[in-house]
Amino acid sequence: MAGSLEMDVEKNNISIQAAEAELIAAAGESVAAAAEGGEVGTAEQQASEGLTRADDDAVAYGFGRPDLQKKKPLVGSVDHYERHVFLCYHAAESWPAKIEKGAYEPLPNSMVSALRNRKTDMPKKTRLTIAEGHDEPVATNGDVLIFPDMVKYKGLGESDVESFVDEVLVAGKEWALGTPEPLTGFHVFICGHGSRDKRCGTCAPPLKETFSEELSKLLLKDQVFVRLCSHIGGHKYAGNVIIFGHSENGIVTGHWYGYVTPDDVPELIEQHICQGRIIDRLWRGQMGLTEDEQKERLQERIAAGSTVENEVQRECACAEVGEQGATNGTLHENGSLSQDKKSCQKCAPVLMPRIGSRELSKMCGDAEAEEAAALSQPLPKDKKSWVGKFFKVPQWVEYWEADDTKVVLAVAGAATCVVLAYRLYRTSANQQ
Repeated sequence: MAGSLEMDVEKNNISIQAAEAELIAAAGESVAAAAEGGEVGTAEQQASEGLTRADDDAVAYGFGRPDLQKKKPLVGSVDHYERHVFLCYHAAESWPAKIEKGAYEPLPNSMVSALRNRKTDMPKKTRLTIAEGHDEPVATNGDVLIFPDMVKYKGLGESDVESFVDEVLVAGKEWALGTPEPLTGFHVFICGHGSRDKRCGTCAPPLKETFSEELSKLLLKDQVFVRLCSHIGGHKYAGNVIIFGHSENGIVTGHWYGYVTPDDVPELIEQHICQGRIIDRLWRGQMGLTEDEQKERLQERIAAGSTVENEVQRECACAEVGEQGATNGTLHENGSLSQDKKSCQKCAPVLMPRIGSRELSKMCGDAEAEEAAALSQPLPKDKKSWVGKFFKVPQWVEYWEADDTKVVLAVAGAATCVVLAYRLYRTSANQQ
């Protein structure tokens, strides 16, 4: 009897232990599932928080920030200087907040130190800025761009800095260790120094992307070059843009713009780059002018009625301001008129000659389409040949010019020489 009781107790103990084991296992699975669910929830929460932070940054530091909406006066916000030197070095994300301080990289630090040491010896007040550079597909790290000289020196090294500054920037000579290459077209620099100020770091990437898209549409990507650059002063004016290029009188200018948004990029390309007209509402100033001279230039343009806003108001045939107001534009209290680009089709901007084109008649856009349109126009009476008065001839005959005749004669002469040479060769071969 005692033995049976002991066996029953033992069986009960085993049953209790098994039950406890099952409970522990079930509890472990629940804990694991809870932990797994917690990790998933945390990842989703982190992603959501990341998007929220990005949205918050766009509002606080991007184009919707309060200070950009208020838009303080811009003109006269550029300190006077006469020469701008850009050192191409790595991506903007790698730049520290203060490139000129601390041990960032030997080359930029050496350049900053050399310019600082020879500051009083340079004939021109010079500003140094870091611009985007890379190692591939084409190595540009170490390249130096100089404006208004419009030249580039390639592959500057740390050991070359002293001689470069002494010979090029102080003495005004060509560098003995490198040959300057001329810069063509227009060069656009956008302040994208995000580690220095979040406003520039937030605004610059979409501005650069918009420039790239608009230039592709106009087939100008090989003539207008866009780079991010380091701090240029005036973070509160972000997006900050500098445009270097030749003006109508052939002088190289460097115009600074502030509060630039992606919506302003098409206007900067059409008006400033293609027509050489300043966008005064965004204009901060210009390389080579003092603060007072910048303000005077703006007043002169306003007095002459040569601002872009005044030109649009005077020339836009679509905007008829009468008793019913502006039909396809907005008439503001200050008298300026802003166009509705989608509805205003008659007043497409007349663009300046294509940059680098063979003929000044080629305009920004599709050159082949423009040439075809030109050929579809009837030839002026004084240009028509006398043959057309008596016979109906193909249109290409009417447009035949002296240069075309010279080309045909040259080709015919070459063909004749080949035929004669071949005949002489056959004659000499038969005689032998």
